Amino acid sequence: MRALTAGTRLAGEILLWVVAGVGVLSGLVWVGHLAGWVQPLVVVSGSMEPEIRRGDLLVAIPTPATELVVGDVASLHNEVTDRLVTHRVVATSRVGAEVLLELKGDANAVVDPAPYRLAADAMAWRPIVTLPGAGDVVLALARPNVAIPLAIAVLALISLSLVPRHPPARHLAARGDTV
Repeated sequence: MRALTAGTRLAGEILLWVVAGVGVLSGLVWVGHLAGWVQPLVVVSGSMEPEIRRGDLLVAIPTPATELVVGDVASLHNEVTDRLVTHRVVATSRVGAEVLLELKGDANAVVDPAPYRLAADAMAWRPIVTLPGAGDVVLALARPNVAIPLAIAVLALISLSLVPRHPPARHLAARGDTV
């Protein structure tokens, strides 16, 4: 019984450290997002397949619009859908103080309907990391019917980690054991 308890405790501690690591990483991404240093993006369509698949999680950084070149992947605000669209830059041009970017999804047959107009000093999001399938995990964990039980489980793990490994010395003395 004691070995089972020690094994269970060890498994719980390992799981707690893994969850803590994910929590710290998530906190850093959250702070980076608030500061405008990174933008996590969940891919919701297959327009960039096979390189970027639906369900992937992208981590993008701000890049001056003037630095984007043909072949770059960029995430820009689409005024029609009011969402960020992540497609490949297929053409760039300057018109006065604006940068015009034409984008196209790798899996799409045609270029996006209208060029994206950005001020010359505007920033665009450029994905630098792709985490395959992680976007689906993030969306699943964000659902209340998953997030609430998960939070309870994490609190239970934290509580279990606070239970002393060995009984206090006074209990050992009462049993006749030596300290």
